[in-house]
Amino acid sequence: MTAAGRRAPRATARGPAPATRAFALAAGLAAVSSPGAVGAQPKPAPAAAAPQASTPAASAPAQLDGATYDYEHPSAPASGAAEQGAARAEDAAPPVPPERRWRGRAFVHRLAAADPARPLPILVFLHGTNEARIEHRWMGGGREGDVRRIAAQLMEAGQIPPMLVAAPSAVLPAAVAVARTSWPAFDLDVFLDATAARLRGVATLDRARVVVAGHSGGGCNKAGGIAAALSASTPVHAALVIDTCMDADIALPLARSRPTTHVVVSWQTMTWAKRPIADFRRAFQRGVEAHPAAPGVLRELEPLVPTDPMPHDAMVPLVLRRWLPPLLSPDAAPSVPCVSP
Repeated sequence: MTAAGRRAPRATARGPAPATRAFALAAGLAAVSSPGAVGAQPKPAPAAAAPQASTPAASAPAQLDGATYDYEHPSAPASGAAEQGAARAEDAAPPVPPERRWRGRAFVHRLAAADPARPLPILVFLHGTNEARIEHRWMGGGREGDVRRIAAQLMEAGQIPPMLVAAPSAVLPAAVAVARTSWPAFDLDVFLDATAARLRGVATLDRARVVVAGHSGGGCNKAGGIAAALSASTPVHAALVIDTCMDADIALPLARSRPTTHVVVSWQTMTWAKRPIADFRRAFQRGVEAHPAAPGVLRELEPLVPTDPMPHDAMVPLVLRRWLPPLLSPDAAPSVPCVSP
């Protein structure tokens, strides 16, 4: 990385040109930039701007202003005789192992349901390890928080356009029991197809604005989770890699993302300091130099300091509130449409 010791205020950071890159190396408030970088790139909200109130689980939350829809993986075993008969026509397709299946949950805010035909951006959230076997973790299950509520607050405040939120919940507990093997071969295309089918007549997905977020074990598997999502046939608009294992071997799949895919890697060291972060950073930098992004498209490394209790979990609302608004703005990338007409 050039100019390794030179810091500039984050407000003046510029997006990378094809031959030059910008990596965030200070706590979200400063950036190290290569000389000559040009083009406008999305600028995050200041880290301090994230609300410091207790997480939704700490107090009785207000009712969500929208509807939640549950659905099964398309390969889930049929439950009735009629369904089994209909399924025989698809017997030629190989069965999907239980460790690769999930139960889906989608949230449609009232603002997102206002025009069912209008294509809307979608946030796909991959939770981390789940030894407690909590179904729909971070989507109404568990005590860590609720990404539906985070997105709802941003929509209601006018900080992001109406959007959809969806997440898989692992069927087989062993599939998400170990961080580095969690979410084996996650198939984003299948998940989006199933989500679109469940929401038919309610809301429409805009496949040009798919944001995938992987928290903790959701971004540790070099062959699964968020790394697998980035290799789907559906181009991912942005990948938010939130406080994951930071192994060097997953840095390359992230750096090799499509030139039009924003990649933001955020982490905290308050409760998870013993990680090979320096090795990850070097591997990521080499990968980006070999596979440059398009002008204005992010390849961002960003350490943050959460102020809420439980820093590892607090990273989820902090990163989503910080990055969803700029990533869903009309100028998120000059050559990538970010807002439907």
